[in-house]
Amino acid sequence: MKEIKCCQCLENVRRKGQRYCLKCHAANMRYWRTLHPITPLQQQKSNCRSYAHVYLKRGKLQKQSCDQCGDIDSEMHHSDYRKPLLITWLCRSCHLSLHDHVEH
Repeated sequence: MKEIKCCQCLENVRRKGQRYCLKCHAANMRYWRTLHPITPLQQQKSNCRSYAHVYLKRGKLQKQSCDQCGDIDSEMHHSDYRKPLLITWLCRSCHLSLHDHVEH
């Protein structure tokens, strides 16, 4: 496999399918975050989702079928981001329709 030099450092090899090496990607993300800070609510949502995904990966949470239509291809929905393990399992279409009703 031919090594392709990349980014500003010209030392590290680009990751497969990526534009930057790991070192330059991390530097670019740190810079981007200074220009695009997230709100406390966005941080809370991110922490809640991460916490729930860790429990899912460790097997402490079990993926279930959609609570509304029974579809086996479901995703997590948090009605309260202060309770990361209180999850409702919804398929994509039911999840989107729930959020459409909440927003309007």
